Amino acid sequence: MPIFDTRVPSFRKTGEVSVEWKTFRKGLNLLLRPTEIGFNEMAESVNLILTGSGVPTGRWGTELYFDTLVDGNVGGLGSYVSKDESQRDLLALTYDGKIVKKSGQSYSLIAGQSYPTGSIARFEQLGGKTYIVNEDVPFAEYDGTNLSVYATISPPTGLSATNYSGVTGSNRVSYKVVLVSANGGQTTPSTNYVLNNLPTDLSKTEVRLFWTAPSCATYSGFEIYRGREGDETFLASTDAGVTYFVDTGAPASETILPPVTNTTGGVKSKIIAKYKDRLLVVPADDPNMLMISGRYPNHYKFSWYDGGGYIYIDPDSGDSITGIAVQPIADRIVVYKNHSSYLVNLDIIQIGNYYVLDPQYSPISTSIGASNPDTLATVENDTFYFGTDGLYVTGYEPNFLNIIRTNEISARIRPYLDLLSKDDYQTACAMYVNKKYLLSFPLRKEIVVYDRERGCFASIWKLPFGVVKMTKFYEDNGDEKWVLGLDDGRVVVFNRYLNNDLGSTIEKKLRTNKTDFGDWTTLQTIEYFYFLFRNIIGSTDVTILLENRSGETSGVKIFTISGAQTAGYTGYGTDKYGTAKYGLSNSTTVNITSDEIPRWGTLFKVGKLLQMEVASTAANSNFELLKIKVTGKKHQRGSLDSGSRV
Repeated sequence: MPIFDTRVPSFRKTGEVSVEWKTFRKGLNLLLRPTEIGFNEMAESVNLILTGSGVPTGRWGTELYFDTLVDGNVGGLGSYVSKDESQRDLLALTYDGKIVKKSGQSYSLIAGQSYPTGSIARFEQLGGKTYIVNEDVPFAEYDGTNLSVYATISPPTGLSATNYSGVTGSNRVSYKVVLVSANGGQTTPSTNYVLNNLPTDLSKTEVRLFWTAPSCATYSGFEIYRGREGDETFLASTDAGVTYFVDTGAPASETILPPVTNTTGGVKSKIIAKYKDRLLVVPADDPNMLMISGRYPNHYKFSWYDGGGYIYIDPDSGDSITGIAVQPIADRIVVYKNHSSYLVNLDIIQIGNYYVLDPQYSPISTSIGASNPDTLATVENDTFYFGTDGLYVTGYEPNFLNIIRTNEISARIRPYLDLLSKDDYQTACAMYVNKKYLLSFPLRKEIVVYDRERGCFASIWKLPFGVVKMTKFYEDNGDEKWVLGLDDGRVVVFNRYLNNDLGSTIEKKLRTNKTDFGDWTTLQTIEYFYFLFRNIIGSTDVTILLENRSGETSGVKIFTISGAQTAGYTGYGTDKYGTAKYGLSNSTTVNITSDEIPRWGTLFKVGKLLQMEVASTAANSNFELLKIKVTGKKHQRGSLDSGSRV
């Protein structure tokens, strides 16, 4: 007789699964697929910032600071602060080429200089004045009242030289003379004068030079250059009014050449930066030359005579200088080109009785550079810069304080950067505020946000306008303003307490990763979901996306959470009707609390991949997303779509 097992098999409960999103501190990750990123990352983040341990919430809004009343890009932003700090001016270059300063909600014009339409200007303050550079117009200075420019002076003439001692030889020597203006600019050299039959050792003779000074109101002196024809180098200098020099054979510089352009009227430059008490510029017609001013109070003078000088950075390499920064801890100059970067040291050498500046440079990277000077920003102890290879940081190598290194930090948004055009790189600008590096692409009307505190990209901000310039400005009362120059001529500021852009709704959106609950080969029944919010203003929409057994994704649950309402404006006052506002009517005000708002529900839907979407698209709405949790049960093997079985 057969024997049967009559024991009742034990009940085996279907495996329970749960997932939880507790923080998003690793920010946006576009490099990997939504199924590959972690629970502390976001697959999509629009118009958000991260707070606390990584809590997503809406970004700051914007409000009008003043209007230049000229439609077109704001060409530059700068500031002026008087020595006693009693006067603080925010300066801007309008699209039609005028320098203006904020005056209420509009501006007042600063006289003394104008620029071509659509120009770009950059500003730097030192020594009680703000200096403004432009590639088409020599640089000007603003003293709190007007713009001042310098007159261009002609080179010296009538240079002659005599072998006074009469000692002869086979040596042939050429001399040139350069005038140094009162502002430290230099003329081009005079016509050279050649002496033949000089001794090889020039200390055995005495050469006397004479020349004629050009007609001008004021100047600082002259520089004398000596050497072979076409290869003259700096020898000495004289004071104003002294139009002769006696050469007794002192050695000349081996590297300091005569200027190739006349800068007595000021340097034309696209770049200006400050290094301690010096100014640094790059001539527009010689983009491999770094010009260095003398020390304060000669900070606006660039001649050797006044303690300034220049150096060619990798000349004739086909790679122009695009930016200058100062490495904070190293306190050294870093020069960026399109595809390289260099460290510059300011050494001093002695030439006869003179001590002159002798800059030296060494490469940091020969493959990575900056796209334009507006993307450079000092971020704590490092310098962030953006170029064709992505967003990089220049700073110290840990444990090796004498080594400067570069590292990429943009890997997680590389797919976004791959979509940028050449014009996007050329027009990008950046600013570091509130522990965040903001990188604006005005043609796309977007800002990419890097959160330094959490070491991640927090979001991509979408705006109704393009931000072409950014700067920080301190008002008379000490308030720090984060100022934005727009592509329509307006100047606005960020306001962390606003939920709109000049009245336009800011639409926020977050998408989590896609989770398969740890096993992509089985299905799950999603049972319960839990959300925990805080500080919900207006309304927030939640969509639970689920991929079913057939591979189709749909929103299986959509609900709205309403919170506090903010005081606002309705009627014609919510926007502009033409160029004027036609009335204001206050809406109802409801107190806003910081109480946590839990929401939960049931689904009992079968699927394989789960994703959460939180969005706030209503006017003046916002949210803080604290946590999400989902529970469910696993299905048995073989529960997948039969149509995919082979």
